[in-house]
Formats: sequence, C-alpha cells, structure tokens
Amino acid sequence: MADHPTFAAPQVDEILDFFRRHNYVVLSDTLSAEELLYLKGFIDRSQAEFPTEWRIGDKEVYSHAQLLINYPELDPYIRPRVVFPIVDAIMGPDTRFAQFDFRDSPDQFAKNDTMRFHRDRTEVRIKDANNENDFECAYVCNIQYLTDVDENTPCFCVVPNSHPYESIEEAQEKMGAAYQEIHIHGPAGTAVLYNIGIYHRRYPGLQDQGRRTQHNYFSRAASPPLTNWVLLPQRLAEHPDPDLRTYYSQWSDATKAFAEAGYSQQYYDDNVMDKPT
Repeated sequence: MADHPTFAAPQVDEILDFFRRHNYVVLSDTLSAEELLYLKGFIDRSQAEFPTEWRIGDKEVYSHAQLLINYPELDPYIRPRVVFPIVDAIMGPDTRFAQFDFRDSPDQFAKNDTMRFHRDRTEVRIKDANNENDFECAYVCNIQYLTDVDENTPCFCVVPNSHPYESIEEAQEKMGAAYQEIHIHGPAGTAVLYNIGIYHRRYPGLQDQGRRTQHNYFSRAASPPLTNWVLLPQRLAEHPDPDLRTYYSQWSDATKAFAEAGYSQQYYDDNVMDKPT
C-alpha cells in the first residue's frame, strides 16, 4: 500500500497536473460541516421514506438508483460546489451528467472482502496535442466521503494508470514497479476524483465500522451514456436554462423511455429498481 498526497481545492494547477500523471487525485475539505450533516441526514430520511427502494446488492452496500426523481433539494449536489470546477477542467468543454447516487456501507459488512478490482468503462479520451488540459479519461467519478475513513472503515482503493490493461493481473505483470494499490483515507469531506477506466475497488476495514459516500459520475458529449438505467426527472431533462439542459442532455435509454411515458409516476414505479446489483 502506498501513500497519496491530498490537495486543497485552490491548488488547481497541482491538482490537474497530478490527475494528468496518475489518473486520480485526492482533495480535502470539499464539503462543509453543514453540508455533511445535511447529506447524512438526507440518507437517513430517504431510507425511512422509501425503505423498499434502498437495497443491498451483491456488493454489500445500500444504494438507490433514482434519487433525483423525488428529491429536487439534491440538485445543488449534482455539480458539487468545490469539486465541479476541477471536473470541468478535466472533462470540459463539453462536460455532461452521467450518474448521481449515495452508497451506505453498513457496519456489519465493513470487514467483508467481496468487491474485486474492476474498471467501470474502458473508453479512453483521445489526447489533443493542441490542448494542454486534455486528459485520457472519457468518464470521471467524484467520490466524497461523508464519514471519516481510516484503516478501521472500508476505503476506496485505486491502481493509478492501470486503464490500458485488460485485467488486474495484466496490470500487475506489465506495470512492474509502477503498480501500486493506493488506499485512500481521509476525514469526512475528502473527495477522490478518478478516471473510471483505472482499476479500483472498495477495500474492507479492520473493524465493523461502516462508511457513507456520495458518488457523482461525469461524461463527455463524445462518450456514450454511462448507463442504460439512470432516470432524469423532467425538471432536469427539460431544464429552462439552455446550458443546464445541455449538461443533462446525455440521456440513458431509461430516461428516453421515461420522457416518452410523460415522466409518469407509473413508469417510475415500474422501473425504479432497475439498477443492476
């Protein structure tokens, strides 16, 4: 296990340089104490209001696929206040919404070791030699820790620059001494930005101590939709602001069907649980 540097949000040049060289970066203090309190309280409230829509899948983490439909108060968190300008510098000028959700790893599964190294997508952005801010990733994810994460809790783990390889075993073999598994620890408010093409996993904690996280996925106009199941509500899919309407324009198959159904409650009820486990 190797250590990682942690950057403050104003260190924009250093953040972008590190991401360009390693395909991930860690930021500190990306959520205020008030935001953390609100988001953790939101998870408790949503789980109480819609218990059947929060489920625990084979990755042993509670999640909800379609939070944006019933909770317009979450809209400010879709483009996180501190993190989004960094994301837009990496993905711009055509950054698009791809996915938004929370993960709740309960105490009783904190020491389990069921998630293996994987890549979410394998597409790579082609570098433009004329654009110094061009990066290799076609999609980027932001994970923000809502609770403190240390050796006793599940942590996020990445293998920097492992995106060219077809398996984690190939990455280990061909990267040689450059192969590293980075365990990312930090207090609540820590954020991890990473190219979703690199190998990553949730790494178990040493104690029965859970973890909560917010996950934002971003795409580019030239990339295919990240999923076929994310639903956008009408207020976002048909946003009156043309710039935001463009930002939400990369519709999944599910959103297209939702729109064709008139954004009906019946369609939502029939499809809310369609996220793969």
